[in-house]
Amino acid sequence: MPRFKRTIPPFNATSSADIAFILLLFFLLSGSLSSNTGIYRHLFPNTNDQLKKKIDIEKRNFITFSIDGNNAVFMEDEPVKLHEIRDMAKTFIANPDNSDYLPEKQEIEIPELGLVTITPHAVINMEISRMSSYQTYISVLGELSAAYDELRNELANERFNKSFEHLSNERQSAIREAIPLRIAEKESERKENANEQIP
Repeated sequence: MPRFKRTIPPFNATSSADIAFILLLFFLLSGSLSSNTGIYRHLFPNTNDQLKKKIDIEKRNFITFSIDGNNAVFMEDEPVKLHEIRDMAKTFIANPDNSDYLPEKQEIEIPELGLVTITPHAVINMEISRMSSYQTYISVLGELSAAYDELRNELANERFNKSFEHLSNERQSAIREAIPLRIAEKESERKENANEQIP
């Protein structure tokens, strides 16, 4: 009696590849990517020469915070602690006592605010060593940004009896014009060794 061999029919994989591709597209398009990473902030021009050309800046209108390779923070070559940065920056930006060694003050008319006395040319420069850590950079930048936020909030409460975040877009724009965020960043030109000890 003859024996019949069963043959396996050929399998067409074309449709399977199409289905896999469609599933891949579905998950890529329906999935969400986190957008809450990074720093969303407009930076002022990043070199001292550009700044001086753009605003005819004087030395009193300019202050430098630097981070060295050992993550030590300095203000004009004087060591400072992280928790001191915010108050130092606020004093520099606002010049509350109209000191002649801090940014010059000017009286300017701003829509929604009227006549305000501000320091329109105050600029904070950050110099960062390549050897410094990202965490130190973020911490210093956070303190400097917080100084601007607090000054804006104080002006909003003084003029409108509201916090900055509760103002209308027009009034927020006016506050930003009165206290513009001006932080320039550049890589430190100082040669250093990350293992050297700070005296």
